[in-house]
Amino acid sequence: MELKNMDELIQRLKNLEPRLQELSRISGIPGCSIGVMHEGQAIWKANIGYRNVELSLKTQSDTVYNLDSITKGMTAAAFGLLVAEGKVEWTTPLKDIIPEFASLGDELDKQLTPLDLLSMRSGNTMLDSMSWQGNNYIFFKKSETIALWNATPRQGSFRSSFLYNNWGYAVIGVVIEKLSGQGLHDFLRERFFEPLQLKNTRMTDFKADENRTLCYAILDDRSPVVVPDPAIGVGTFMEGASGLLSTIDDVFVLYRAYMEAIKDQTERGTNSTDGNPFKECTTLISGHNFLGNSTSLREQAYGCAWVRCQLPGPLGMLSMNMKLMEVEPHNVMPNATEGSPSRLCLYHQGLMPGSSANVALLPETDTIVAVLVNACPLGDGADWISQAIMEVIYDAPIRHDYEAFAREAAAKVLDHLPSLKRIQEKHQLMGTKPSLPLSSYAGKYQHDKTSFWIEIAVVKECLSICFMGVEMETYELRHYQDDTFTWMISFNEAARRGRFVHYYDAAHYLIKFEGDDQGVLKLHWHCTRDTGETPYLFLKTHV
Repeated sequence: MELKNMDELIQRLKNLEPRLQELSRISGIPGCSIGVMHEGQAIWKANIGYRNVELSLKTQSDTVYNLDSITKGMTAAAFGLLVAEGKVEWTTPLKDIIPEFASLGDELDKQLTPLDLLSMRSGNTMLDSMSWQGNNYIFFKKSETIALWNATPRQGSFRSSFLYNNWGYAVIGVVIEKLSGQGLHDFLRERFFEPLQLKNTRMTDFKADENRTLCYAILDDRSPVVVPDPAIGVGTFMEGASGLLSTIDDVFVLYRAYMEAIKDQTERGTNSTDGNPFKECTTLISGHNFLGNSTSLREQAYGCAWVRCQLPGPLGMLSMNMKLMEVEPHNVMPNATEGSPSRLCLYHQGLMPGSSANVALLPETDTIVAVLVNACPLGDGADWISQAIMEVIYDAPIRHDYEAFAREAAAKVLDHLPSLKRIQEKHQLMGTKPSLPLSSYAGKYQHDKTSFWIEIAVVKECLSICFMGVEMETYELRHYQDDTFTWMISFNEAARRGRFVHYYDAAHYLIKFEGDDQGVLKLHWHCTRDTGETPYLFLKTHV
């Protein structure tokens, strides 16, 4: 692009900033940092809002954010290094690396390879709400990773369905540590972050940062409330899935190197690039799985922690926006950069209570669009912002009203928990009573396949439910019908307690007890969104 045209693009991006501020306001984003690199040049950065609302400390391009699931791309790249060094193959059965892997599974489980987990094609679903409930508190230890994977049920078809699974990347992190003899954080630091001279990129080590943003949830009046930082990081369960911290400044350096390696290795048909830490890029970005939620004519595939989208086409296919938009009047996500020439976009998104992120790479034009956000907002604001920026970069002749999309998404998020309460009320059988005194339901209930347990107690004239004995994860359990109780909570309570406010269905908030003449013996809980028709079983161990 000639200098004059580049100056024009920079001006168009500056002119877009009021719209990006409005998208942030609609989505309830307290603060975000945005960066655009085009034709290999860092051409524009924008910082909106505050990293600390109470102290009015503004966001900056070197403000440290949680990258959440964008971490997966680095975990996959780390595994690629081990492949390039001959220590493992993409298709090595995982049980050959970790003998206890799939010890409880069938023959299909024993055939699983690293590439299956990296491309989300195992067919196994994670027991996500057993990992954490609220306040970003992680219930499991890293040492339990393989045993936990062995407990995951298969809900999709082996190697022919896309089923997003954080726990697969937790397994890959453990595999990297075993094969390298290093902690995942040390491996990433020594092999990627230090060679690239990144200043503020690391796995979460729970140390204070002078310029690190706080994490926020958004209340129903769009006011922010501080929630605990994500607790996934060095030495924790799911470190390989969601533990990375970085800044816009570092993101430019990191992904410029990644794109240089992608272009060089795909053009020359090699698996390495001189002076570049990224290897095996052709495998990393190839489509190994197809997104089952796409109706696009063009490619919508999943590589190793990258969605491959052929633009013009729908983006945000891992985002909450996709679910929010698949109902009337839209049914599908908009075609980003509609009317412009076809280009490959590699992107991924991250989301945890209190943070979200979006990174998109467009190798053919050496373009990076990165959006880092310090909240889990009302709809995926980072996604809308990224798409709006791409329209401007490529001067798309057909423009979308992303502010309208954001308003619709926010309204649906705000109504999600109230709608679940309405569903429960609609299906409730009135006039029933518990079959036993409340004290009969009290006790510890152990999940039949993992170390996860639930404590039921009598508090005054009601029950309470506590997850894994963590006091701050205690909720009121009220009678719903017969021997089923509800722990439904309000939108603002969920937000203040650092819970996802958009994620689960009405059955998630119901606990059904079962027993015999001797008393209550078990409970059933739809603890994950992918449970299916049969809830998970918890056996009573003591009163």
